[in-house]
Amino acid sequence: MSTLELLSVMLIVIATAITAVLVTVGVSSLARAHRVRLEPSLDDARHAIVKALSGGIAESNDAVAVLGRFSRRHVTSVMLELAPSVNGTSRSVLVNLGDRTGVLPSARGGLRRRRWSTRLYSIRVLAAFGVETEEMRRLLADRSSHVRAQAAAWAVVAPSAEVLAGLIDLLSDPDGLCRFAAQDALVRIGLAGSEALITALDTADDDVVRRILEVAAAMGDERFCDIAMGLSVHSTPETRALAGAVLARTGSPNAGPALVGMLNDSSEDVIRAAVVGIAKLSYWPGGAAVEPLLGHPSWELRKQAGLTLLALGAPGEILLRSAAPGDDLAAEMAVRALQLQSISPQEAFA
Repeated sequence: MSTLELLSVMLIVIATAITAVLVTVGVSSLARAHRVRLEPSLDDARHAIVKALSGGIAESNDAVAVLGRFSRRHVTSVMLELAPSVNGTSRSVLVNLGDRTGVLPSARGGLRRRRWSTRLYSIRVLAAFGVETEEMRRLLADRSSHVRAQAAAWAVVAPSAEVLAGLIDLLSDPDGLCRFAAQDALVRIGLAGSEALITALDTADDDVVRRILEVAAAMGDERFCDIAMGLSVHSTPETRALAGAVLARTGSPNAGPALVGMLNDSSEDVIRAAVVGIAKLSYWPGGAAVEPLLGHPSWELRKQAGLTLLALGAPGEILLRSAAPGDDLAAEMAVRALQLQSISPQEAFA
């Protein structure tokens, strides 16, 4: 290839690149101009909806007329912006507007679409409006993990017995996002969720029991205390450690003595869970049982014992000072813990 031909090719490539850049800039400018023209109209839509939320039937009729000038996509977008801040009777008005403008009927229909992304978007719309439907239980077992997780978040709206059973089934889901969503939903549901979990424990296998205990540890419901005390002698250390975490959150008068009893467990994980639980409960009578752990061969247990005694306040400090003299492991850890007194006990424990 001659120099002239090579120069021609380079000029063509450069011209093509410049053309592509100009086209991109032109399309971006047109899109921005379209958005600028559209913004005032969307502001009109927002104003109409807000006016309807604070008014009566006449305002709702006016809002429907105004929203009728927009595409359903834009109407849905505006309503989703306002939905999180709307409650009570205003939410009922918003749901009515959603039905009359076709937003909610479209979302309900989208729950049965083949594309998982459509089902996911439909669930998000219905969840934002706080609308329940019979499709919820089925979607908790959807083939898409994203849909299952979003359905779990939506289940808080209507925690029926069937939905609660579906959430408990999700605790064993192979997808971590689904398990987390189910745990979060059960915690947010509260009382009804606790009752369903307590019932499910009667027939659950070991894996599900552990999942339920993880949720119970976040709930702090005192009714789990007796169950956790029974599971504190389970055959698997993981279950016993989780039982200790549950006891620490129940606040029951029986939880402290039960945690002290778990300090004699053969598993370090269980002992550590019991020591942490004693600190969380601020169960100072357990300090005398924690103090010998300052000399435990495990660094983690020694450290946690020191932090727990520090968190128990004056009784724990007395035990730390009595262990400080000497040159053994217990004395070393007691000194380390006492050096943290410049930090608050809560900060040190964290």
